[in-house]
Amino acid sequence: MLKVDALEIYKTVRDKRTKYDEEKHCAMIIRTMSNHNKGTVSSFCVEAGISENTFYNWMKNHEIFQECYGLSKMMARENWEEEGREIGREVNMPGTHSHKFEYWRMIGWSRYGVGKNSRIRLNLDTTESPNKHYEQLLKQAANGDFTAGEIKQLMEAVNVGLNAHQVFMLQEEINQLKSDLATMSENANGDNNFAAKGITQKD
Repeated sequence: MLKVDALEIYKTVRDKRTKYDEEKHCAMIIRTMSNHNKGTVSSFCVEAGISENTFYNWMKNHEIFQECYGLSKMMARENWEEEGREIGREVNMPGTHSHKFEYWRMIGWSRYGVGKNSRIRLNLDTTESPNKHYEQLLKQAANGDFTAGEIKQLMEAVNVGLNAHQVFMLQEEINQLKSDLATMSENANGDNNFAAKGITQKD
């Protein structure tokens, strides 16, 4: 069981004492992700004393950290694959159930989405537009965070939002044009009668 010092964690969050340190945290993410008994973002966040939101902010703002995370994920996946190959070489009595294999398969499901659809985490800035969301999802997909089925569903959902956003923006532009035309018309019929008449006669 994880030992939790609630007061110490509260003070750390309150005082914001966990600052990004490139050398320290890049080494930590590689060490944590490649550890067979850890190997998850949550394990890193607990060790670093940060929230998942802070983790993704670091990912967004620090290119080297992002690269180290991507590399460490590949290392962790390769370690898992190698463990599976070792399990495959083991000889079991006919009819026996391999708990080791079941545990290995469970790790593949929970960490890498192998075999089942696991819960996905979106690295999106909620204040951005659907256009930026589309870009952010593609970047996260390039990092291998989604299965093929997940990225397909996400892209379809974003496309719906993107189309709605574009219609909304187009309507705003139309409303602005109408407002500008109304203002021009009032000016032409009010303070600028002479200019308006001159334009009419010339036409």
